[in-house]
Amino acid sequence: MHPNPSIASIRARLLGEMAAYMRRCAEDPASEAPYTQAEIDECASILDTYAAAVEKLPKPAAPAAIMKEVERVVLALNALDERASMIETEERESLCDIIFLIAKDAGLEADEDITEQWRDW
Repeated sequence: MHPNPSIASIRARLLGEMAAYMRRCAEDPASEAPYTQAEIDECASILDTYAAAVEKLPKPAAPAAIMKEVERVVLALNALDERASMIETEERESLCDIIFLIAKDAGLEADEDITEQWRDW
C-alpha cells in the first residue's frame, strides 16, 4: 500500500467496491460475478508492484523512467481486465487516479491522462 493517504484511500475504496459488487452478484441467483476475489487481489498486487517500482526509482525520478512504470502497470491491468472484465467506468477513474498520483508523487508533471496511450479499459 502506498504511504500517500489519498492514494491509500482511493485504493481501499476501489478494492472494497469491487468486492461488494462481487458479493452482490453472488447473492443474486440470476447473476454471476465476472471476477473472483483472487482477481481483486491480483489487481491490488499490480497496483502495489507499480507503487513499489516507482518508489525505487532514483530521486529525482526521470519522467521517462516513471512513464515506463506507468506503461507496465497499464499493460498488466489490460491483461487482467481481458481475463476478468473487471474494469468499468468507476474502476477506470479510480485506477487512473492512483496511477497518476503515484507518478505525480515521484515528480512527474503532466496535465493529461498518462495512461491513455496503453489503456484498453
